[in-house]
Parts: sequence; C-alpha cells; structure tokens
Amino acid sequence: MKNKDYRNGFKRKRLFLNSLTVKGLDVISHYFVKDNVCIVETKAGAYVLKGFSRKDECMEQLKLSQWYSQYDHPMMGVYTTYPTGKNVHYFDHMYWGIMPFYKGDELDLNDEKDVRDGIHAIRKFHAQSIYSSDSYLSLLSSYSLVEKWTKRFNSFRRNSKKHSISAEMDEAFQEMIAWGKWSLSHLNRKELERMEQEAREKGEVCHGDVAPHNFMRRSEDDVILIDYDLFSVVPHDYDILQYVNRVMPYWDWAPSILQKCEDPELVSLLKKKWFLTALVFPTDLYREWNRAFEAGKEQIKEMTIFTEDDLSYRRKFIKLIQEVISKKS
Repeated sequence: MKNKDYRNGFKRKRLFLNSLTVKGLDVISHYFVKDNVCIVETKAGAYVLKGFSRKDECMEQLKLSQWYSQYDHPMMGVYTTYPTGKNVHYFDHMYWGIMPFYKGDELDLNDEKDVRDGIHAIRKFHAQSIYSSDSYLSLLSSYSLVEKWTKRFNSFRRNSKKHSISAEMDEAFQEMIAWGKWSLSHLNRKELERMEQEAREKGEVCHGDVAPHNFMRRSEDDVILIDYDLFSVVPHDYDILQYVNRVMPYWDWAPSILQKCEDPELVSLLKKKWFLTALVFPTDLYREWNRAFEAGKEQIKEMTIFTEDDLSYRRKFIKLIQEVISKKS
C-alpha cells in the first residue's frame, strides 16, 4: 500500500510539473508545502502556487489581490499571471493562482522589535484596507464578534465535558469557562453592533489571521502580510485585539510589552472598556483546545503542557483587567 501511495504521489508531481511547463513556466524544481500550496523555482524566479477546490473562491482571492496591487507598496502579497497571460491554472480538480515567492522570515513574537513591527504592519495594512467599491466588498462577509465567540465558547464547554484529562485540567477548564462567561456577560453588545455596522458602512476590512506565519519580513524595515483566507468586513480594531491575544502568551501576559509597541492607537484601546473586557475572553485557548480535542492524544498533550505553563500568568493579567474594569463601572 505504501509503495502504491508513493507511486501515485510521484505521478501526481510529475504530471503537475508537466502542466506547469504548458503554462510557460521553465521549472527548475518544485515542492509541495501542503496539498494545495507549492513552491516553484523557475529560471525567471520563484513563485508560490495556491490551489482552491472551487473556481469562484480562487477568483475572489485574485480580485482581492487586485485591490492591493494599486498601491506602490502593497501590504499584502499579490497574485500575478502565468507566462501565458492566464491568472488561473486548472489541475487535479483544483484551481491554482500564482504569486511571486516573497523571500523573508515570519515574525518571532518572542522578539520585541518583531512585535512592534507586526502591529505597525497591521496599521499600514488597515490604511490600504478601506474598500470604496461594492464589487470588492461584496466578496467578503461580516460577523458578530459576540456570536462568533459564543459559538466557540459553547463548543469548548461541550468538548471539555467529554474529555477528562486530569483533576488539575478539569479545574483549569472550569476557570477558562468562567472567564468566557464573565467576558460575554460584560461586553456591551449594542456598542459592538454599532462598531460592526460602522465598519460595514466605511468598508473596513480585517485580515482575520494575524498569526506570526502570516507576516513576512522582507528587510529590516519592510514587513508585509500574506494569506487572504479569513478577510472580513469588521472593525479594524478586531485585528488588533487578535494580535494582542497572539502576542501576550509569548511574554507571560506582561502588559509592559504592549507599551513597547509604540502604537498610540493601542494605548487608547487599552483604556476602552470593551477592549479590556474582550481581552479576558480566552479565545486562543478555546480555539486551540477545540482543535486538540478533535485531533487526539498528541495535540491534547501539547495543549495540556501549554495551558499549565500559561494559566498562572494569564490569571494574574485577567485579575488586573477585572479590577480596572470594576473601578470604571
């Protein structure tokens, strides 16, 4: 069986290579990062090919890319065309778009400069991400943060009841659930709905996945973003909220790292009740635990180790926030 799988995989790669040659690419080498992502080295340079199961999904991403191509320095990686002039290549039941391979490194959120440059890159991306055309906005959906988080919270609560890992983790799960309940009950839903409506009216577009691997440092002072998969029409502040949630575990939830971002708008956000309340919601833990429950033992073990290391620092941070909010009330 293994030999058959190997032969099938080899045949697929050979056929894929032949199909790229037909598209005018003079391929030197290629390799698959994922089933739908391939790095191709050609005599004209390196490219990334991304495959989509549906043509409309591929075309939507190509059109979003066009929006950023209007800028002298796009803050998103942009798709290009094959040498034949076509922008889509159909192979193996997938539609493949092509973009230049952007050389660089993803951000290291353990590094203070990378943390700072990341939030500055998001701000520049947001400056380019106010869509004035309905033909672009119509490609994207919006969402309610409270509804999205409520679904994630309920999934975690159900999953955690099905998996008894240890007495200590059961206790940790209950604490995590308590934080989620507190945050959801203290968020001002009407305020968030108003913000979300204003974002739709303005055409504010969020990246939606400001994880380290979606940043690309091309030089000392040049950081861009990649990946259009989770774009949505919601307040730009939601990207910042997600980024803060990504950063804090790397710094043991020490608020001082946020001051070092040198971002005046973040300083203002940290004074707003809705933003502080949202930071109590352990959305990252819910997300990763839900994935771990589905994946099985190994990932559950990894998340157990992470949670045991993270929880005491997070607890201290959340207590501080709740005290600040209590004084504001």
